[in-house]
Parts: sequence; structure tokens; C-alpha cells
Amino acid sequence: MPLSKSLIKVFRESNERKLRRLLPILAEVNRWSEKVRNFSDAELRAKTQEFKQRLAQGETTDQILPEAFAVVREAARRTIGLYPFDVQVLGGIVLHQRRVAEMKTGEGKTLVATMPAYLNALVGKVHIVTVNDYLAKRDRYWMGPIYEFLGLTVGLLQEDTPPEERKKAYQCDIVYGTNAQFGFDYLRDHMVLSRDQKVQGPLDYAIIDEVDYILIDEARTPLIISGPTEETARMYREFARLARLFKPGEDFEVDEEHRRLSLTEKGWEKAEKLLKFDNIADPRAATARYHLETALRALVFYKRDRDYIVKDGRVIIVDEFTGRLMPDRRYSGGLHQAIEAKEGLPIQREHQTLAQITIQHYFRLYKGLAGMTGTAKTEEEELKKIYGLDVVQIPTNRPMIRYHHPDVIFRTRKAKFEAVAQKVEELHRQGRPVLIGTTSIEDSEYLSQLLKKRGLPHQVLNAKYHEKEAMIVAQAGRLGAITIATNMAGRGTDILLGGNPEYRARQEADPEKEPEKYRELLERYKKEAEEERKKIVAPADPNSPYAKWVLEQIKKWCRETGKEFRPEEWQEIYQGGLFVIGCQRHEARRIDDQLAGRAGRQGDPGEAQFFLSLEDDLLRIFGGERLASLMERLGVKEGEAITHELLTRAIRRAQKKVEERNFEIRKRLLEYDEIMARQRDAIYALRERFLLPAPGETTNDEELKEHLLGMVEEFAEILVERYVPRGRAEEGDLSGLLRELSQVCDPVPELRARRWEELLKIVQEALREQFERQWQRLSPHFPVVARLVVLRTVDENWRQHLLELDDLREGIGLRAYGGTDPLVEFKREAHRLFQEMLVRSEEQVMRVLLSPRLMIRVESAPAPTPAATARPGASPARPSSRPSPSKPVAPPGKVGRNDPCPCGSGKKYKHCCGRKS
Repeated sequence: MPLSKSLIKVFRESNERKLRRLLPILAEVNRWSEKVRNFSDAELRAKTQEFKQRLAQGETTDQILPEAFAVVREAARRTIGLYPFDVQVLGGIVLHQRRVAEMKTGEGKTLVATMPAYLNALVGKVHIVTVNDYLAKRDRYWMGPIYEFLGLTVGLLQEDTPPEERKKAYQCDIVYGTNAQFGFDYLRDHMVLSRDQKVQGPLDYAIIDEVDYILIDEARTPLIISGPTEETARMYREFARLARLFKPGEDFEVDEEHRRLSLTEKGWEKAEKLLKFDNIADPRAATARYHLETALRALVFYKRDRDYIVKDGRVIIVDEFTGRLMPDRRYSGGLHQAIEAKEGLPIQREHQTLAQITIQHYFRLYKGLAGMTGTAKTEEEELKKIYGLDVVQIPTNRPMIRYHHPDVIFRTRKAKFEAVAQKVEELHRQGRPVLIGTTSIEDSEYLSQLLKKRGLPHQVLNAKYHEKEAMIVAQAGRLGAITIATNMAGRGTDILLGGNPEYRARQEADPEKEPEKYRELLERYKKEAEEERKKIVAPADPNSPYAKWVLEQIKKWCRETGKEFRPEEWQEIYQGGLFVIGCQRHEARRIDDQLAGRAGRQGDPGEAQFFLSLEDDLLRIFGGERLASLMERLGVKEGEAITHELLTRAIRRAQKKVEERNFEIRKRLLEYDEIMARQRDAIYALRERFLLPAPGETTNDEELKEHLLGMVEEFAEILVERYVPRGRAEEGDLSGLLRELSQVCDPVPELRARRWEELLKIVQEALREQFERQWQRLSPHFPVVARLVVLRTVDENWRQHLLELDDLREGIGLRAYGGTDPLVEFKREAHRLFQEMLVRSEEQVMRVLLSPRLMIRVESAPAPTPAATARPGASPARPSSRPSPSKPVAPPGKVGRNDPCPCGSGKKYKHCCGRKS
């Protein structure tokens, strides 16, 4: 039955209007659902081909949406035994409309995605993006039968998926994978030499699960493919030693809110003395100054067992939002090495950026983008401004019965955790399952020790493997279960009261290999879960305040959905359920809401409460002194707590302040990235033009020749301008110009003093003739060689350019002290560097291709690709799978001091072989 229009009364006017427009579409889906229920399997499958034909004839996806959604609904019922509720259909409509569907935990977002994914796969490729490999794999095999029943193909991307398998996955109609897998494949596709090495294909439409985490929390960390440089370990150790000599408050000031530090006058003097510089502001001291500040940041802001852990002799980053380990990521800018030096560990080599893109820019490349999450409304402004994504809040399928207790605040961290342990013990005696959210590994281990002293059995989750984590979280709703986890542990995993029978059965039997055993276990565990649930949600005294509150929630839901309230249907007023405890407010309200949202799913009762202390980061940085003085005035003693709605609201305001600051940081990151993105797009378009053809693909050598001739003419202009000033030809250095031409021309043209324009025509004609001779002399290999030379040269110079941009960004903020906007300065400088890089690349290409000494030898060795290692968001470069048909041998021409060294080190010539000459 379609939901009544009264369902939308609880929502704000804006959301009410959004929902009202969806209700007629929902009603039509329901009408079609009744019709397709009578279809045979064959008739249902035939709809896919029929839809494609109708779309080819001019119908739109919007026009066939009701019928297509009804078909998916019925296919889901027949294949996986799930039938999308009306609210799930509403969520699917929102996703198809390229918006964000906010749906509470337990509302079945995984199933919601199948309807818009199927519809959009009829006209293009669909990428379904998850937060980790485990969820991608789970969702692909859980929902895959629906698509396959209807004749569509489904692919899966995992961290260890090889290139050929990736290519096959992307050729499927629908592909499941993580944001990192999709993003890195995009970057790697623009590092290949041949078209057949590319794997990703078109970016038509993406549905992002946990869209707030991926597009907002992950947006501050760009995806980077990097390669090693030659920074020395001894230097990092020396700066780590020096950093310990500087005293906070005396030698430097700390701004915890913005994670910044600045040296005092006394600190500058100490730095000059220790680093042996007369003036630390001298440009020659810039590198030393940067490494000293980095070492201080590593010492002050990055804490062991909070920001990172030390394991197997390595520094492994801990994700600040999920608490999970990220072994494939490294801090950039020498920070990771500074932390390794601080911890006395082996120093890994610094890495140079080979390719990078922000999450923000990558997902804006899709023609269509949509997302779903349980918490998006607080970030609606950012989603709208950055991605053009509107947020629609979808009502729940069952009454929401989750009671939020006011926050309790203690003076000290110790008192807070003692209170948490006491509360857990009380709940455990009642048989209530408890989920405790912490913000760090250190906190989870400290609390675990307290629970052990009290003899309370519990599970601790901090940075475990995703699959194991999901299994444990799925059972966190069992009778008396106590689970300590990071605030977002098991995101995407349902916590069912009494336990999740599906996960328990899967632990003991593989559904594919042992279907009979799996079904038997599933039925048994379903019965056990139901028995446990009855004990957890025992009937309450109907006259108690809590029972009255629950009854009001049920009546309210009935009014919203247009359902008649019948007391006989709600005879049992439930108490109990999952109790969620938060040990600290996160800087983002969404994270707290996600944690609290683990309770009260699909009509189950639940409660949530946060325990705080004045030593928590959020309170300490934002208003800790005011709260401390308030507690002093109220006479609150150690171990006592204060609870007041005004305090809770003050904390929410502090969170909003942090969210706004983080939004500005991400917005600024995007502004800088947009400058780089335009340059990246230009380079990628240039590479695309010169890629080697795939086997069997025909090439347009005449088009290639025409483009190269254009480069020849520009190269001639570069040479003439270098030796003969425009308008002052009589002052020109003709002998220098002849020397240059002798390296790329045979025979060398005759030059004599004349007008600049005439001189340019002579040089252009001579170089064109040389190019024609090269084309004929080295035929038929010259077109392939030309493509390889262009690609190699552009790639090398682009990497050098990225390194220069990294250096530029590190110091550009200092220009604000001179009264200029760092962003404007960065834009101007980046443009200048980019133009210089293009000219340098063009000149290097022409010097190779025009050289009379250029020889070609045919080899069967595979074409090498840049080695890469990981740093924040980094992924290894994909190995090349195509052999190089030829290899150019460049002549030893003149190398500029700032040009990349011909030895291939990646350094500037003056810092490499140029130092020896």
C-alpha cells in the first residue's frame, strides 16, 4: 500500500515538499508491483530487453522507472527472499534522481540500491561504492542474484584484483568496489602507455553507500600514487633529536584547535644556534626550517595509540573516524618519516607524487552521482555546494523507539570511565546487550581493563579485519553481550536483538558449498535469536514513564504514516533493547548519530547515552574552562557528574563550530585542487591523444604527424626567441642558434642577420624538412617511437611539476603575511610553472625526435612503468601488461640545470648528474 501523505508531517517544510513529490511515483510503483507479481520468471527476465528497446526508441529512464522498480522488487522476492518496503522504494527513487537518501540504521540501504542500479544499468555502467572490501564483496554476492536473474552482469573489485580481472569487472553492467579502488584505477589508467592497458571505462553513474563518510570524512585525504626519493634517514633522526630540545610555551606556541604551532622569538634564536644559520628566515634555511617544524608537529600533535600504532617495526596510521588501521597509507611531506624518527624506528624513504586526485574531484567526474547514509542532514550544505547533492530524509518502516538520555559530564577521564564500567555492570546484570563506542585504541584498551577487573566478559574491536569486525558487531545484540568498538565499527552491519542468525550460520557453514547445513543452522539460530530477543525486550509496566514515552512514539508513527492506532496490536510495551554508550563526543555530530543509531532499528527498542569528561579533546579545546568553572560553582566533586540540557546543547554548538571549520578546510582543499585539476585534465587529454593503439586498433598516423608538425613549429619559435630577441634581430646570437640547430638538423640551414620573422620562417622550414627526413628514415617505427617519447617525456615532466606544486603549496601560506591571497598567488605561480613545464616537455620531445643520431632497436622487453609505493591514500602503480615495440635512444643534447636529469632519477639535473660536472 502506498504511504499516506500524512507521513510527511513530522519533517520540515522543505523535506515535506520533497516527499510529497515522490508519493505519486511510489503509488505507480505499487500498482505495477501488483501486475508483475503474476509474471512468470521468463516474462520477468524478458522485461530487461524490452526496457532497453523502449529506451533506444526514445523513452526516458524516468518514464519506465515505476515498471522497472516493480520488476526489481519482484526479482528480489524470488531470488533472495527480500521484498523492498515502500520506504525503500522512496529511497530508490531519491537515488535515481541523483540525490542523497538519509535512511536510518537497519532500514535496508543495501537493497534500496538495487532498484536505481538496475534502471541506470540499462543505459550505462553503474558503480556501487562501499567503505571497505568486505562490504563490497558481501553486497555483490548478496544482491548479485537479483541482477543476474534479470540478465545483467555484476563485477567486483578487491584490493588484490589483478589488472585483467579488473578490466572484466568494469565491463559488467554493475560493479561493486571501494572509493579507493575506483579512484586509483582512474589514476592508473592515466599512467599507461597503451589503450588496452586501461581498465575503468566510462564514469556514468555511481551510488555511494555511507556517502557522508566517503565524500566528507575521506575528502581531506587525496588519493596519491607515489614513488621513492632520496631523503636521508640520518637527517630525520637529527631533527627528531633537535625537536625534543624545544619547550612548548617557551620556544613555541601551540594552537590545538587548528593543529598549528609557531616558534617564538626565543625559539627562532634557538633554531639559528642549533642549525648554525645566521638568519633562520634566509631562503637557504627553508628546508631546515621545514623539517624542524615537521619534527615538532610529529612530537606535539601525533600521539601513539591514538593517531598511529607501532607494529612490526612500522608506524601504521589509525583512521580518526573509524579507528581502523591503514597499513597502506603514509603521512606525506616527510611527516611519516618524522614520526618514525621520533619512535626510533627504521626510516622509510620519502615519496614523490606521481599522480594524485582528491575524492571530491574524482566523484565529480561522474555524469550521475547519488548516495545513501543514516546521517547526512547535518552536512547537507557541504553536499549541496561541493557535489550538487540534495538530501532527502526517508521515514522509517517501523516506529523509532530509541530513547536518548542527556549527556553526563565528569571532571576527569578516570572518573568518566569508572562510571561507564559501573553502568555496563548494571546493564549486564539485566541481560541487556551493550555497545560502547570509543574514539581511540588507547581508550578501548583502558576500558577493557576496567571491565576485566569487574569480571565482565566482553569483545574489543579496534582496527581488526573488516569481516571479523562485521561478525562480532552483528552479534552485539545478543543477551548480555558487551562490545567495545570504535564509533563507526561495523558500519553497514545490522545489530539485531538476540543476535544475527545469518552471520552465526555463515561462521559454521559456507552457504554456497554447504547449502543444506547452512539452512539448518540458520533456522536453528533464528529460533534461538527470537528466544533471546524476548528476554531482552520484556514487557514493561504500562504505567511507567518510559512505557508511556514508548506508547507516544508508536502513536506518533501511526499518525505520520496514516495508519490507524489499534491498541490490541501494541499490547506489549517493550523496555530494554540495545544500550549504546558513547565515551566521548566526536568533532562531527554525524559520527555520534551513527553510533547512537546502532540501537532502535526496525521497531526494536533501544537507548543511548554519552559519558564525557572535561579532559576530552572536544570539551578541553572548546569551552573546557567555562565548564570547569561552572562545576566549581555548583560544588561538583571528583567522581560526581553533571547533567543538564543546556550543557548538551553547548556541546552540540561546539561540534557545529568544528564541522564548519572542517568544511572550510575541505573547501579550501578543493579550491587548490581545482587549479591542479584543470592542469591534470589537460595532461590527461594530451596523453590520450598519444597512447599506443590496442591490438587490432587502427591508428591515424596523419593526424599524429600533423600534431607533431605543430610542435616542430613551436620548437622553432622557442629556439629563435632564446637566441634572437623579437624586434632586435641585430642583437641576436646567431652562432648560438646554429649550435642548437646542429644538434637537431642535418644539414644545418644557412643563417644571416635579417628580420626576426624571416629568421623564424627559415628555422621552421629547416626543422619541418628534418622531421620529414626522420619520418621516412625511421619508418615504419617512427609513429610508435614518437608516441612513446611524448608519453615518457610528458609523464616525467608532469611528475616533476607535481613535486614543484607540492613545494609551492608548503610555503604559499606565508605570502598572506605580505598582504596577498595565498590562493591567488598559488593560481598565478601554478599557471607559470605549468606553462614552463609544457614548453620544457615540447623541447625535450623535439630534441629526441629530430636528432640525426636517433636510432631505433626493436625489443621484446615489457615497457616499464614507474615504481610506486603508498602514502596517504596511495596505491601501487599497476604493472604494464603490454610489451614495448621499440625503444628510442636519445642523443646527449644540452640539458638545462632545472630539467629532469637524463639518467632517469627523477631529480633536477643540477641536483643529480649536473653536480658532477
